[in-house]
This record gives sequence, structure tokens and C-alpha cells, in this order.
Amino acid sequence: MSDISDIKLRKLDLGLLLVFQEVYRRGSSSAAADRLRLSQPAISQALKRLEELVEEPLFIRSPAGMRPTARAIAIAPKVDALLSLASETVVNRFQPETCDRLFRISAADFSASLLTAPLVQRLAIHAPASKLSLGFAGGPSQAYHLLRNGGLDLAVGRFVNLPSDCVALPLFEEDYQVVVRIGHPLVREGLDLDTYLQAQHVIVSFAGDLTGTIDGELALLGHVRNVVVASPMFLSAFAAVAATDLIATVPRRLAVRFANVFSLVAHELPFPASRFHINLIRARSTLKDRALDWLTAEIQAVLGESHGCEAISAGMPVLSTRSDLDRSSAHRLQ
Repeated sequence: MSDISDIKLRKLDLGLLLVFQEVYRRGSSSAAADRLRLSQPAISQALKRLEELVEEPLFIRSPAGMRPTARAIAIAPKVDALLSLASETVVNRFQPETCDRLFRISAADFSASLLTAPLVQRLAIHAPASKLSLGFAGGPSQAYHLLRNGGLDLAVGRFVNLPSDCVALPLFEEDYQVVVRIGHPLVREGLDLDTYLQAQHVIVSFAGDLTGTIDGELALLGHVRNVVVASPMFLSAFAAVAATDLIATVPRRLAVRFANVFSLVAHELPFPASRFHINLIRARSTLKDRALDWLTAEIQAVLGESHGCEAISAGMPVLSTRSDLDRSSAHRLQ
């Protein structure tokens, strides 16, 4: 190693690399300052020192924030690897009871409805100083982008075309049930296929579409149902079913969790349909992040397959014929 390289290494400290990582991930020096609990001048000074060491600019200020240069893009994976190795070297284990981190999770309506309350309860017990931001990032491509640049920690839902820089952990497999209000005039004798097709349906569609994956399943069987209402969220669809003669085809776990709350009865879906899987996604670069390992385990405890199976014994009336379900869009679940 040359004397010049030795001198540069002596001037380099992990604090400079941490500043670089946060500014690169967030595209904002102010957001990096908040995350690292530093002042804006301290962030600017750290970037200046690092640019002097690499002898090239690393970020360009723009109206959209701090835009990385080609050199910054090239060294970012190496900085992640160095910091991950340093963390693994000096930190033996994650201690949730002292964690004050903000955890950011993307989950669509279905997953968020199941996850929010029990996860908040677990955090309050095991990591009381931590914070939780639960939102919906959009489709898979938006979630992958936010995971890889640090805008998200984890994403929960259905994902396709998983990129090589992300990894998936299966949480559970799901099918559908049909919920109706108690005393629904068409369903007093149970729910068969003719009754299902005759009834008016409310569909849950984030985009407001009146067709979903269940309609594709019915089309394969040569049938069409009568969808008359689209709702962006499952719980608003439950409320509509409770107040009208609409019926809704919903994921089984939501029926188990919320049908009693809205005084609804659940019936098995009266035709065969495809099942779907809910996965947890994280960036491959975070696989040595012990805090996210812990949070992943907490989500598994809440949403994992064994927990879901236990939940089906909720004492709710379940009537009719058989079950199964769906596959594609995260926005049109039924």
C-alpha cells in the first residue's frame, strides 16, 4: 500500500461513511441529519471531508435533493458492505428494549389490517422506545426501489418478479370466504354458486375497478358475477355489507378477524379458485441488520402460518361449501 493510501485511510472514519450512506439512501442532507441526530453543517462538513479523500464530488444539489454522482453510485455498495462488517464486528446482538429506531414497513390494506394492532402491541411490550411507520408504497416496483435505497425497511404483501437485490420470506398462504349480513334474504339457506352469481357484490379495489382476480376465476368457469360497488379498503367494504344486501369476497383471515365486529356471517366460496401467498420482502443489503432480523421475527409471530391457523378458531359462524382463491394484482384482491 502506498504512503498516500495510508494517509487517506488514517483520515477516514466510519462517521464519514455513515453520513455518505444516509445521504445516498435518502437523497437529502436534512433527512440524513435527522436520522443521525447531527446538524446540517456537520453533514456538509463530513461530505466535504469525504470528497477530499476520494478527490471527486459525490453529490450534486438539485431541486429534487442530493443527486449522487457516478462515483457515489459506484462506491455505495462497498460502503454498505464496510458498515455492515463494522457493525457485525462490534455489535454482538440487537437489544429491542433499548431500541429507539423508526421502523418503516409497506403493507397494502389486507396485510396492514391484520398486522397493525398486534405488531403495535408487541412493540409496546418488547421495544417501547421504537416507532412504527406503516404505509403503502404502491406496486412491487415502487416497493423494491424504496427497499434498495433505504426508504423502506420491509414490505409485506404479494410480490412478483423479485429482483436479485431483494429477498422474500413466505409468511402465509391464503384463500377467500364470502361475508354477508345476518338475515340476508338470498342466503338464508346457505350460499351456492347460483346465489353467489345472483347477489350484488362489493369489490375491494384500490384503483376503483369493478373487476378483480375472482372475476377471472369465474370467467374460466364460464360465469360472471354482478359487481356494483368498488371500495378502496376492506373494512369499508365490511361496513357496506353490514348495512346493505351486498356481499363481499374477502381473504379468510380478514373474515376471521372482522366479521363478528360487523355482525356478518362467513360462507365458503362456492367454486374452486386459486390460492395466493403473502411474503415479507427486504433488501439483500440489510441481511446483517439485526434490528430488522428481530422485526422480521415479530412479524412472523403475528402473521406466520401457524398463527393464522390458530386464528381460524375465532368462534365465528362459517357456513356453506368450500374454499380457495386468487393470484395477481395487489390492488384488486377479490
